[in-house]
Amino acid sequence: MKISFWSHVRGVTGVTTNMACVSALMSIGGIGKTAVLENHYSTNSIGDMVLFPEKIEYLREHGEYYSRYGIEYILKRLYSGESGEKLLRHASIPLLFSSMYYLPQGRIVNKEVFNYEFHLVQKKLFQSLEKISDYIFIDTEANQNLSSKIILSESDLIVVNLSQDPGRIQEFLKQYTSIQEKAVYLIGSYQPESYWNIGRICKEFNIPRERTGIIPFNLELADAMSKGHLLQFLNRNYYKASDFENEYLIRYIKKAGRMIRKNLIRLRREEMAVREEFPGIPCTPFC
Repeated sequence: MKISFWSHVRGVTGVTTNMACVSALMSIGGIGKTAVLENHYSTNSIGDMVLFPEKIEYLREHGEYYSRYGIEYILKRLYSGESGEKLLRHASIPLLFSSMYYLPQGRIVNKEVFNYEFHLVQKKLFQSLEKISDYIFIDTEANQNLSSKIILSESDLIVVNLSQDPGRIQEFLKQYTSIQEKAVYLIGSYQPESYWNIGRICKEFNIPRERTGIIPFNLELADAMSKGHLLQFLNRNYYKASDFENEYLIRYIKKAGRMIRKNLIRLRREEMAVREEFPGIPCTPFC
């Protein structure tokens, strides 16, 4: 199952944070193996959140972070005809006792070349990822470049990350109608005391509550991410949280994961019903 985490604005809604939390808790909870990747370069990458800085520096010093790992390296090897499943197991970084695989971002110096290479091998990439994981999470760049368009089109579900800014929400609903059919919504850095809480947002903008979740703002979470300790923080608080704030956070990350899985099932059932009624229609990602 391919799940895109995306927002139409950059640096506001916590796309990377939200995706890292949801995917990690699904692995920690034994729900399924996850693979996580991003199609863009960011100074606050998934790797910065889940890998100790010392490990990243070691890999970079020995030339392995970009030559042996990285999405660009994987795309080039797939294009050259290398076996996808074997390559991904070798070139991804296993986490959480191999229940989570991270494909680190490469240099992506030339975005045009990256987008072109992604276009050429995306089908093989996703097919290979589905062999090593149950859920594929893709941190998708806000810009509507070629690789982002492909990812959003091929995804089984799009998690649209929102802020509590009504203007931004209205902007998304007006400008991006084409992806709303297979979208669910996640409000990052959520502040429950805000006038625009989840109930008001769902009511005012006619967003189904069963397709909306929150990731509460949490200072300890932010501190853990800045040190590359996100997985340790989530693992430590999963079964017995250290305080109320962390219990509140973990509870709603779990709820967000359940919401995502329920809507994946809903979309699959809707797709199957359409296929039965109109057997001649082209196949979609759910087929």
